Amino acid sequence: MMFDYNVPIQLNGVDKTVYLISYDEHQFDWAKDYLLDGSLQRVQNEVNTGLSVFKQQGTPKVGDTVTFVENRSVDIEIVGTLSSSPFQNVLDVGTIICSENTFRQLTGNTDYTIIDLQLLKSATQKDVDLIHAAVGSEYIFSDERLGNRSVLGSYYSFGLFIYGFMTLIALITIFNIVNSIAMSVSARMKEYVAFRAIGLSNQQMKKMIVAEASTYAVVGGFWGSVLGLLFNKLLYEKMITFYWGEQWKIPFVDLGIILGIVIIAVMIAVNGPLKRIRKISIVDTMSAQ
Repeated sequence: MMFDYNVPIQLNGVDKTVYLISYDEHQFDWAKDYLLDGSLQRVQNEVNTGLSVFKQQGTPKVGDTVTFVENRSVDIEIVGTLSSSPFQNVLDVGTIICSENTFRQLTGNTDYTIIDLQLLKSATQKDVDLIHAAVGSEYIFSDERLGNRSVLGSYYSFGLFIYGFMTLIALITIFNIVNSIAMSVSARMKEYVAFRAIGLSNQQMKKMIVAEASTYAVVGGFWGSVLGLLFNKLLYEKMITFYWGEQWKIPFVDLGIILGIVIIAVMIAVNGPLKRIRKISIVDTMSAQ
C-alpha cells in the first residue's frame, strides 16, 4: 500500500483533508464485503477514480468530484463507498482509496509505505527470521501473528457466546410453546372428553388441537415478526448505519429460521396432549369432573 497523509482537497467548494491510500488486487477483492454503493471494478480499471470510506459527516458520495490541490489541481470521481477500512484517522480527516496507477498520477510517489506478507500455516519462526533479516534495519518490521491469533480467538469466543445465547432463547421458546399448549389442553380436558363421548374421532380431535396450536403460532408469529422487525431496524440504524453506513435490510433468512422454530415447536407441542386424550378414560374423567 502507498499512503499520502493530510492531503488537501476541495469537495463541493469546501476545503477538506483526507488520507489517500492505494489498494492492490487482493485488497480490492477483500473490500467487496464492505461496499455500500458503486463499483470496485471502475476504481481498479479507470484512472482518476476513487472510493470514499463512510463517516457520519462529510463523506463524498458516489458521483461527487474531489479536487486534489496539493501539487496541481486534479479531479477524481468518487465511484464507490466503503463502510469501513482497516486504517484509522482523526475525526475531521476522511479516507479516499484508489488504484496504484491513480495514486502515482496524483502524488508522483512510487514507493510503497507498507508491504504486508501473508504466510502459509506451515511457515516457521525460521522463515520469519529470514524475512526479517532480508528487510534489515532500514525499515520497521512488525510480526502481527500473535495479535492476529488473539483477535481470532476473541472472535470465536464472542461468536460462541452469541450463538449459545441464541440457542438458549430458541430452547426457551420451544418449551414455552409446548407448555402453553399443554396447559391450555389440560384446562379444557372436560370439554375434550365430552367431545369424545359424543363421538368425536381421534383424527377430528387432532385437527381441533392442531388448529388451536396453529392459531397461537400464526398470531404470535405475525405480531412477533412485526414488532421484532421494528426494533431490529431501530437498533440497526443506531448501532450500524450511523457508524458504518450499512443500510438495514429485512433479515429474511433469520426470520425464516425463527418461524421454522415456532412451527417445529407447535408440531412437538400437539403430540403430548393428543396421547393423553387418547389414553384417558371417558367415564373416569367425567365422574371426576
